[in-house]
Amino acid sequence: MFYLCSIGSNLDPAQHVSQAVEELLARFGQLRLSSVIQTTPVGMRSHHDFLNCLFVVQSELSAAQLKAEFVTMELAHGRDRGNPLCKVTDRPLDIDILASHERDAFAGVGVDAYLGDLLAEMYEGGRVGAHKVTLRLRTSKVFAQQAFGQQPVALRQPTDERQELSAVPPDMPAHQATIRHH
Repeated sequence: MFYLCSIGSNLDPAQHVSQAVEELLARFGQLRLSSVIQTTPVGMRSHHDFLNCLFVVQSELSAAQLKAEFVTMELAHGRDRGNPLCKVTDRPLDIDILASHERDAFAGVGVDAYLGDLLAEMYEGGRVGAHKVTLRLRTSKVFAQQAFGQQPVALRQPTDERQELSAVPPDMPAHQATIRHH
């Protein structure tokens, strides 16, 4: 099953989003990632802007099992899910499943307005009007840092744990991008 998911963070967001992407890549081996955007909080009062992005992952887990893994990640990053107001308070990490499908076919899926441009960019070559943010992905063995966040990328973790980011050409759907290995 393919899952369209979102990541959001407004407490030390660059660190938490980068680390979450690394953890997801280590767990699932590959994923497709949208640009990363900076947004003002929606549905809550805060002085801390969010970093948000979308990702697509393929997994044999059920939606409930996958969400349980995401909650475990959120807790490890310091989110207090025991707080009855956790949905309207600042958070280090929030990962949600937005849709699932047997194929990587999420063009036109209904998402919150602030994520709509990211979805269109991933599947239809649309433009993102929000401020994009560049983040760093650190590989574990070579300590190289790879930048992501300015455009959709396909990430794959090879067996030697070196990964490279592949920009998606404007005329190719993001889900067809491949990663070069060294």
